[in-house]
Amino acid sequence: MMANDTIDQDASDTLAAVARLLRHAAVRAWAQAEADGPRSHLHLLGLGIHTASCQAVAMLPADADLKGHPPAQDDVAQLLRAAEELTRSIPVLDQTAGISPLVVAICDLVREATP
Repeated sequence: MMANDTIDQDASDTLAAVARLLRHAAVRAWAQAEADGPRSHLHLLGLGIHTASCQAVAMLPADADLKGHPPAQDDVAQLLRAAEELTRSIPVLDQTAGISPLVVAICDLVREATP
């Protein structure tokens, strides 16, 4: 266990990658919702994804690199599944206690995005 309340570098890098995937998924969901029209369910899905992205960012140190390269894929469900898969490598410790609610949120979003 670490002496301070910050997460280790590997977990931080992984969580930053999760945040980037979620942010890209939210942008893609909103773009698709815009094309579908004002009654598209993707507006709310994009909001949920954005909220999960904010949860991930809130767990990161202030100097975390959130830029990175945009993902090659554009499918919202695939992006969410990729984010969920990455969370599996983050240990649940005192410093990463918020990971469990984040994983649950992402799993719920995957279920909503999968037809």
